[in-house]
Amino acid sequence: MPFAEWAVRRPWIIIIITLLMVAGFGAGLLGLGLSSDTRAYFSASNEYLLELEDFEKKYEHNNNVLFAVAAPEGTVMTPQGLQAVAELTERAWQLPFSTRVDSLTNFPHVTSQGDTFIVRELVDDPAGLTMEEASRIEEIARNDPLIVNRLMEPDGGAAGVNVNFKLPKEASAEVRRIIAATRALAAEIEAGYPGLKVRATGNVMLMGAFMEASLNDVQLLVPVSLMASGLMLFIFLRSSTALLATVTLLNISALVAMGIAGWMGHAVNPSTVAAPVIIMTIAMASSVHVVISILQYRSEGMEKEAAIVQGLRVNAYPVALTSLTTGIGFLSLLAADSPPLNQMGALVAAGIFVNYLLTFSLLPAIMALLPFKGRMDRSGQQLQALGRLAIKGRYLWVALIAAATVVLAQGLVNIRLDDDFIRYFDERFEYRRASDFAEQHLTGLNIVEFDLKAGSDGGVYDPAYQRKVAEFADWLRAQPKVLSVTDITQITRRIHKHINGVRESGGQEEAPPLPDDQELISQYFLIYELSLPYGAEITDRINVARSASRVTAILRGATSGEIRELNGKAQDWLAAEAPAHMWTRGTSINVIFSYLSGINVRAMLYSTAASILVIGVIIAVALRSLRLGFISLVTNLFPAVIGFGVWGLVYRDIGLAGSVLTAMTIGIVVDDTIHFLSKYRWARHQGKTPEQAIETVFGTVGVAMFVTTTALVVGFSILSLSGFEVNWQLGMQATIVVIAALVIDWFLVPALLLFGDKSGAPSTPT
Repeated sequence: MPFAEWAVRRPWIIIIITLLMVAGFGAGLLGLGLSSDTRAYFSASNEYLLELEDFEKKYEHNNNVLFAVAAPEGTVMTPQGLQAVAELTERAWQLPFSTRVDSLTNFPHVTSQGDTFIVRELVDDPAGLTMEEASRIEEIARNDPLIVNRLMEPDGGAAGVNVNFKLPKEASAEVRRIIAATRALAAEIEAGYPGLKVRATGNVMLMGAFMEASLNDVQLLVPVSLMASGLMLFIFLRSSTALLATVTLLNISALVAMGIAGWMGHAVNPSTVAAPVIIMTIAMASSVHVVISILQYRSEGMEKEAAIVQGLRVNAYPVALTSLTTGIGFLSLLAADSPPLNQMGALVAAGIFVNYLLTFSLLPAIMALLPFKGRMDRSGQQLQALGRLAIKGRYLWVALIAAATVVLAQGLVNIRLDDDFIRYFDERFEYRRASDFAEQHLTGLNIVEFDLKAGSDGGVYDPAYQRKVAEFADWLRAQPKVLSVTDITQITRRIHKHINGVRESGGQEEAPPLPDDQELISQYFLIYELSLPYGAEITDRINVARSASRVTAILRGATSGEIRELNGKAQDWLAAEAPAHMWTRGTSINVIFSYLSGINVRAMLYSTAASILVIGVIIAVALRSLRLGFISLVTNLFPAVIGFGVWGLVYRDIGLAGSVLTAMTIGIVVDDTIHFLSKYRWARHQGKTPEQAIETVFGTVGVAMFVTTTALVVGFSILSLSGFEVNWQLGMQATIVVIAALVIDWFLVPALLLFGDKSGAPSTPT
């Protein structure tokens, strides 16, 4: 290789050029920030996201913090407990960017006054409460469907304070301020009222969790990956020069890729944080083939410069091929309907390209400057023995692998697509712990919103519309996992009840009938709206034109599948029972997350199929053999089947990571197969029989295959340390696939080669 020889002779020029490149791209790191956007995982054209944005324009953005105030050993419905809720409510108004506070104590309570009604806060004098008054308030709250299971737990063990905020689209700094103030306020209320626990969840806290996940993974995964890479290389290479050269390549490849992200203005999110780890893992696997070859040639007595050039020469073709196929696999992620996955695919592909360039420039330059000795061990001989075992028992191995694949494939039927953004974060995150606390003690956190159009301005006051809304709400309440349903007819009934002289009682009365007079209903809402306390508005339930209203269903413990099922059944009910102008489907951040994996699976189907086909064609052309190209494709689909099968048997639920796993790993696992087949083809053209050629493969590239697989397993296992579900699932699934790929390369590929290559004579290109 002329360029390799030039790099060995003029290493300082290569190093200076590399340093300039690092400085230029590395400056882009200064532009990287942490993204707080919970909707970053959805493309701008995502139909469910567009529906949610339209819904929020009509009503309000749900940028909220929900405080759950609980008395684990008793009830909050005591004078002290209600005082705590009232103080939290009052002080929540002082949180940065807050625009509205709703709680049990400031809830707009309707009472009768002669032939009219008045609206006032449910607890208007918290400081002077007696136990009897607290009991009366508890009774009222327990019988009000707008309070129970929303702002108060039915047995009085917890109460809620919901704060809404006005934020810009990218609000990382604002979110950090709100979260700091929120946690400080929660701690102060806890300290001032012993026996109460206060936890904060909600969408703003979710935004903070996304930033926290990114920061945690940067601080944990990248250093651990570097240490693991260094340890792996030290164990297998036993050469300080080779260790330094390879680790330098890993770092520069990851740095340049992330620098590109900075220059392009990308904000770091939990998925793009995984890119440096993946880049370093793949870069190590690729570079090790070259480094081991150089060390082996040096151990055979070659001079240092000659060993470097020869090691690069024999690996130039397969490394170029594996870099290309791996890059294609990751570039196929551009078809995903999720920008973070698009970014991760592009960044890893860029890192792979940079590593390829550095492997044939900086690597030989560093090794030319520093001394190193050969690598003498018995690994090649031991793996040749393994090759003989694979040859001798080929029929048994085929049967075992086929049987294992069939058995494990049964797990595919167990797989369920499930994306729950709360469960995206494990218990290490305060957001997850607070959300579990709120769901256990106060209310459900899965929300489905329905925008029911009335057909005309002012139509929400039409008695026929109100009756149909009430029917739909009643149907929702009867569905599994639905904890509470809020709709405008509850306000209508409350006012109508009090206008007709019905007083509070110790039991929950049957819901009174809705009025039949549209003008009367309109007057009810006018007086009600004018009577609302500061900060409360009816426009969070009814749009400005009074031509539509929202119905909110709160679910507890619902999976993504159950949310999708409820949404589908609701659409069917509306289509069958309601006029056409009321037909709609549910929306909310929970709803759009529930469809996330399914959308990406559909988006990735064609991309994955195309990448598999392209990789197969490239291999067939590169090896000049349709048979070898076909073998590489078939055998590398097995690991994906095994990976999904094992996951289905062990975990069942699979999220966003599963939608891109096959596309991402097909380019990785095919790498070792390429090295295996290219070395096999070379050995056959050297006049060796198929059996001898396979032994030669095991004795030469077998060591590198073992090292690269170990590197990939370690690297992807590091991702499983993440507390963010998408990353740890991706790491675990890829680890299973990579292990399965090595077993298949070592025991199935030799058998298939022997079955199709009976002649002991040298093969000829086909």
